[in-house]
Amino acid sequence: MRPGLDPLLIPIVGILMPLLLVPTILVLKHWFKKREWEHLERMRAMDSASPPRMVGGVGSGGVAAIGAGVPAASVLGAFLTTHFAPPTSLFDDIPVAVVAWACAAVISGGGMFTALVLAFLQARTVRHVASIEAARADQFKPAFDPDTFDVVGARG
Repeated sequence: MRPGLDPLLIPIVGILMPLLLVPTILVLKHWFKKREWEHLERMRAMDSASPPRMVGGVGSGGVAAIGAGVPAASVLGAFLTTHFAPPTSLFDDIPVAVVAWACAAVISGGGMFTALVLAFLQARTVRHVASIEAARADQFKPAFDPDTFDVVGARG
């Protein structure tokens, strides 16, 4: 037995493992079941020749996470490097803080540019899907027949 290793560590980890494993397994099981339900719903919609319900994608949350999260993380990294790294020079000419903030600026600019490109692509895709749905709406009969609700006109 190694010195410094508590002999109760293995039983404690064995007891605490279900706290991590059970929720993870339940979430994964629900996720797979939900995907199966969506697949069955799409198949039934295709069999009945009705338009399938469009399920939303990731949305703008992923684009916002890239556009805001990447610059925030790089600036945080540069800040921590500046305040906690020893004040040394890289190659005896450039201070470490300058390199850290320059890298943060490049990474932030790249993240914001990537988010901008993804936002334009997403907007274009949403417009394209909307035009396809509008074209498909003309192919199917309306959800109700207007003549069935014309009760007053039918009575004379």
